[in-house]
Amino acid sequence: MREENQYRIAELILRYLETKASLEEITELKEWISLSEENRIFFQKMRNIWEMTDPSTSQMNIDIQSALLKTKVKAGIEPGKTNVSTPKQIVLYFQRIAAILFFPILITLFTLMMNKKEESLTYYKASTPYGSISEIILPDSSKVWLDAGSTLEYPSQFINNTRRVCMSGEAYFEVHADKNNPFIIQADELEITATGTAFNVASFTHSMEQKITLISGKVSVSQGKETKHLLPGQQLTYQRNTKRMEITSTDTFKYIAWKDGIIAFRDDSLETILDRLEQVYKVRFVMKDLDIKQYTYRATFKGENLDEIINCMEEGAPIKFRKRYNDFKQGDTLTIEVSKK
Repeated sequence: MREENQYRIAELILRYLETKASLEEITELKEWISLSEENRIFFQKMRNIWEMTDPSTSQMNIDIQSALLKTKVKAGIEPGKTNVSTPKQIVLYFQRIAAILFFPILITLFTLMMNKKEESLTYYKASTPYGSISEIILPDSSKVWLDAGSTLEYPSQFINNTRRVCMSGEAYFEVHADKNNPFIIQADELEITATGTAFNVASFTHSMEQKITLISGKVSVSQGKETKHLLPGQQLTYQRNTKRMEITSTDTFKYIAWKDGIIAFRDDSLETILDRLEQVYKVRFVMKDLDIKQYTYRATFKGENLDEIINCMEEGAPIKFRKRYNDFKQGDTLTIEVSKK
């Protein structure tokens, strides 16, 4: 947990124990306590320590009152005619001392608890083979659809007020809403932050572009010191070579259809289509005539195999595909040549 978060939780606990917390602070503290059983136990321990050391919950009031009355009688001082501190003032003084001493103890114990929790975490790495789609439920109930040839790393539980995962490839996220605990995705050079949102991230290492497409909610994307914010229906494209981020409006369907087993093209170039087919079917296309790169297609496929898609593309444009079996060995990636008819 970041140091400022540790101090924030410690401050909330102390203000609550001193009965000085506002309704908003009490709500924030209760949300943190509800995140895990460890948080609940830690808070209970701190409350027990506080109650044992808090002068207002001890017999100090009675003892001081009795002693002060006896002293006044012996000295012939009438009640209310003295500058001696009242029992209430003395108790308040000791409460302030207790709070000053309690806060660093609270911070130290809190840090030790957080470090222990981090050390005990188990990290998982999910990978989806080519030709498949995986669905993953994260510890906070967020859902992730992981595309073919993609990986996702995540902990057994989210702690420290942050939900952080790492990914490579393509994934569609439906993030469980929690404004106090942001959901952060590390995708190569980009850091994507959301609270309760649905969006798609395409971040293949072999591609010169990374794309984030927002369906609902809000998302912020950071690269270095630059941060951009997306609205639903927008897509951010990051160019790896120029380090530039650009936001445009887009047809979101074709970027998220894959999670339902649909391959959708909307006036996409042949080059873009072949890149997508390579990723889904683990084949390699070689274009023998480079001027066919800009041929465009509009098509939607669901359930068709690679041969059926290739046949459809040959009928729709003056191109042909030829599989190279001569140098193909078991376990190799099949190479398919593409040329003009």
